[in-house]
Amino acid sequence: MQGVAVVTNEWKQWGLQVLVLLSFSLQVVLLVLAEFRRRIDSGVLRLFVWSAYMLADTTAIYVLGHMSVTSSTSSGNHELMAFWAPFLLLHLGGQDNITAYAVEDNQLWLRHLQTLALQVASAGYVLFESPIVGSRSLLRPATVAMFVVGVLKYGERVWALRCAGSSPSGSNYRSIDRSTAYAVGLPSSPSQQNLRPQDREGFLLIAHRLLDAPIDLLKGPSTFLDVHYGTRLIHGEDLYKVVEMQLSLIHDVFYTKAEVIHSWYGLCVRVVSLLGLGTAASLLLFIFIYKDDDNILDGNGYSRVDVVITYVLLLGAIVLEITSALRAIFSSWTLALLDQRAQERNVWHVLASVVGSLRRLVHAADWWRYWSGSMGQHNLLQMCTRSSASMTSKMARWIGMEDPWNTMVYSSSIPVPPRIKQLLVLQVLKSEAASESSPDHIHNSRGRAALKSRPGLYDEVMAWSIDTVELEDSILIWHIATDIYLYWFRKEEQQAKRAALAEVMEAVKALSNYMLFLLAARPYMLPPPASRNVYVHACYSLTLHNPSTPEDLASLLRRNGNELNSRSSKTEAVHDTAGLLTTGNADDKFEDSCTTIHMLELIAQVWVEILCYVGYRCSAYSHAKQLSSGGEHITVAAVLMEHIRRRAPMP
Repeated sequence: MQGVAVVTNEWKQWGLQVLVLLSFSLQVVLLVLAEFRRRIDSGVLRLFVWSAYMLADTTAIYVLGHMSVTSSTSSGNHELMAFWAPFLLLHLGGQDNITAYAVEDNQLWLRHLQTLALQVASAGYVLFESPIVGSRSLLRPATVAMFVVGVLKYGERVWALRCAGSSPSGSNYRSIDRSTAYAVGLPSSPSQQNLRPQDREGFLLIAHRLLDAPIDLLKGPSTFLDVHYGTRLIHGEDLYKVVEMQLSLIHDVFYTKAEVIHSWYGLCVRVVSLLGLGTAASLLLFIFIYKDDDNILDGNGYSRVDVVITYVLLLGAIVLEITSALRAIFSSWTLALLDQRAQERNVWHVLASVVGSLRRLVHAADWWRYWSGSMGQHNLLQMCTRSSASMTSKMARWIGMEDPWNTMVYSSSIPVPPRIKQLLVLQVLKSEAASESSPDHIHNSRGRAALKSRPGLYDEVMAWSIDTVELEDSILIWHIATDIYLYWFRKEEQQAKRAALAEVMEAVKALSNYMLFLLAARPYMLPPPASRNVYVHACYSLTLHNPSTPEDLASLLRRNGNELNSRSSKTEAVHDTAGLLTTGNADDKFEDSCTTIHMLELIAQVWVEILCYVGYRCSAYSHAKQLSSGGEHITVAAVLMEHIRRRAPMP
């Protein structure tokens, strides 16, 4: 009990100092970790970012509340703690690279506005009760300066949440001026001849110029210029690179202060906070007050610990503000803004050249503007085989957590194979001239157009696997059928042929596993009313037979698929589809149109069309939500299709 009393006494004396330092430390952690989440899809990273995000606000609010309660009873040697209240407002303003952890936070901007009013009032009360405001010391202007900065930074965060949570077009209807769009999109003058990208910075500039397409798709009517024709200057693979960069830019729109920073309000906040009445001025005043060490050590001065903590807060705030300012100055958003203004005056062109050169010098575009570039993978046959023999899966089954455990443990991710990028661009471009209302358009096909390209396959054989079943059934059917075909191909075909087709096989397997991953682990990315129930039923059906290897299970399904799945009339389709894929080569009906290479290409095209169908019908909310965890490949597909859809015929 005596030890507990000692700890309690120490906490009462020094707990507030510890929490203030914790609040500052959490801001540093957020500054570092928030930048990784746009590129890394990791549960561990999400846990750390979420913990820091939640603790940062909670800690600052708790300390301000505690100060407001105890401000009138504070001991004389801790009076300097009132000077810390504005720093807590500054911490509540957060870092520029993370305003929201999840997309839902943007919708709660009114709640944050209410919290802003309460915390500003709380900090104001702390200062009103402290002797600092009534004194004639230079600490008073330093406190007022930090209070102003804290309110501005906190208000900036709330405004950023408001901008991200609603349409940026304001109260005015947007006028679409095709002549303006054409002038921006095409190099109509010598100064615009460099529109086509020559390096990563060039691609990034194009990504900004064409940002109206993903903004409209994922958020709503945009204030960005409409550049309908600009995409015609970019080849398919180059457009894919631009779309990849745009995912990172859209992440900025939803989860950072990017839109607010690069406005007059954001510029004024940074000038005031760093150079004007802000942290730099406060630090100079504080240094001038305590330049004599004797003033700290005598009995009438402030606690040495409190003074040290104050220096840490001031210097830390300046370092964070300088970091913020440098990031804003050399941001691609600044470069795009200067490039847009460069058409008006030469001075903007010079500034744009300077910023662009410095960015190239530090290779900013090499790592800054990309999404995760990965695809989730989940294979049904491998999962059922391994989970049947796994002790941890059996334990999870015993406690009623079998499904979520197996989904998590047997899911992984891989970099998007280059062949999939090529297939996606080719399939999307094929529909460029087609009517959007056509059932064979990439928006609507879901594999129909690919099957129709092989005579006899769609109308006579496989139409039911696309048209007569639900989306989730179609994904499951084609996933199992693809696995069965690939196992059969590896077993039956010669090694030389397998090596020659290895790239196509990799793409087919990755696409199949990716779509099942979305069905199993992220069903919210599928268009409603898609459900993962059919996946759960399939898992139950397949694990009943205790398969030893995925190959054995594939062979068993190929031979006896109907019998094994007799409990579900829907899954009888698996055997029929797999049988057609694996025996088509020997059938006279498919001899001319379905050679081995043709069959693999056909399966890949079907999967790409299913991916595009899902991506374009996935809700904007789900796309935006996933951007906080690295993004999804179907979001790349959706934005790519939106760009192609908006390309109008040349006049």
